[in-house]
Formats: sequence, C-alpha cells, structure tokens
Amino acid sequence: MTKDRGLELLNQLAREGRTAVPAREVQTTMGLPPQATSNLLNRLTRAGLVDRVAAGRYAIRHLGSLGTAAVSDDLGSAVAAPFAPHPHRIGFLTALDHHGLLVRPVRPVQVASPFRPRETLLTGRPLRVVRESEVTVLVGTQPLGPSRLATVERALLDTASRPQLTGGAPGRGHGGSVRDVRAPRPAKEVGGGAAYRRIGSIAPTLSLPVAEGLEPLPWRTLVEIHRRARSEGGWVDTARGVAWPYLPSELEAVIAS
Repeated sequence: MTKDRGLELLNQLAREGRTAVPAREVQTTMGLPPQATSNLLNRLTRAGLVDRVAAGRYAIRHLGSLGTAAVSDDLGSAVAAPFAPHPHRIGFLTALDHHGLLVRPVRPVQVASPFRPRETLLTGRPLRVVRESEVTVLVGTQPLGPSRLATVERALLDTASRPQLTGGAPGRGHGGSVRDVRAPRPAKEVGGGAAYRRIGSIAPTLSLPVAEGLEPLPWRTLVEIHRRARSEGGWVDTARGVAWPYLPSELEAVIAS
C-alpha cells in the first residue's frame, strides 16, 4: 500500500511537471497524518526516487539520475526548493562552474537573493547566500529549471564585484579558464563599474584575449580588494584605477596554477 501511495504521488507530480515539493503539500494532497507523510517521504528518499534538499522540501529524481544528489544533477530544482517563490540567482563561482569555465569544481552553492533561507546545506553542500535587491537579482540571468542562472557575463561581473568569494583574485585557487569568454560591458543597473574595471585591468596584464576591445573607463576612486594593495607587496593599475594585493608576476602564477 505504501509503495502504491508513493507511486501515486510521483505520478501526480510528474503530470504537473513539478520538480520539487514541500512535505506539507504532500500531507495535504495525500490526506496523510504528519508521521505517515514523513515515513512515506523517507521511504522514497531511501529508494532514490526523491532527494531531501532542505528541511521539509524534496526534489523529484529524474530517470537516469538515480543515485546522484539533486544538487549535482539538477541544480535548478535543488536551489529552488528552499528559495521558491522568492527571486534568486545561482551565480558567482557556482554559475561559472555550471558553464564549464572552471578547471576544478566548486563545492559551495552560491546564490544571490533578497531572501535568506534557514538552510545552510543543500544535500550536503554548503549554501552561501549573498543578499541582493529584487531590482537587480534577476538581471543577466537565464532559466535553469525553476531557478535562474547567471549568464557567463553576469557571473564574471559577480565574481569581480565580490572577489572575496573567489579568494581575492580571478581564478585564485580554481584555475578559472575564462580566456575564451568576452568580457561584459559595464551594467549600471547591477553596479558593475568596479567589476568591469577589475576585469579590464587583470586581462591585458596577463595577455588574455578577453581584454580585446576593452577601453579604460574614467575613474576618480581607486578600486581596492585589500589594504595590502597599496603596500610594497601590491600593485596599482593607474590606467584603470585598480589596486591589487599581488604583483603581476604573482597573478600570472595564480592563474596558471
């Protein structure tokens, strides 16, 4: 009987095109008491038919993906579970990793949203939430299931805007292969001026093709990552107004690592 109820639930969700479901909805839909609902979802989880991605939220496993975590196989559905219906963007290193632009995979799941869920893990992977206004959070995104994913251009602006999330320098610790990507133009609506200047500074310094056609922007205030940038161990790009805590030779070693 339990197996029949489980199949009934999965068939109904499939007909509706659902990718995730909260436990409370299962309880109401199936007409089950709380304990019976918990038992049903636990059995479906152990069978690999659903995946618990957050407290009280489950992602439906697709055929051919049984045995893999939802956050790895179906990133959009896994992220939507704790964030829906709030606007959110899978971005930063997570987006670059999804676009295949990083040499090594990134374990934390980085999401921008005006909403911060209680969950800190998604099927075992750390969840990092960056607070952002509803006005800009969906700018420069594309669909990824029920979620929104940063485009390559927006992901580059994300990482350059918050270098602390990437270790302080583009590609630091990840060997990011962004050499074949065209650098984004400044996007005033997302405050991308400083990020554009960082990209425009590091790319020609390292002779990356991404710098082709990028013209220096007028600047008044120096863009800094760390106070060390203006010390003896740092380097200042006076053409673009960007201060780096590393010398060009160190940056070359970081990107090549």
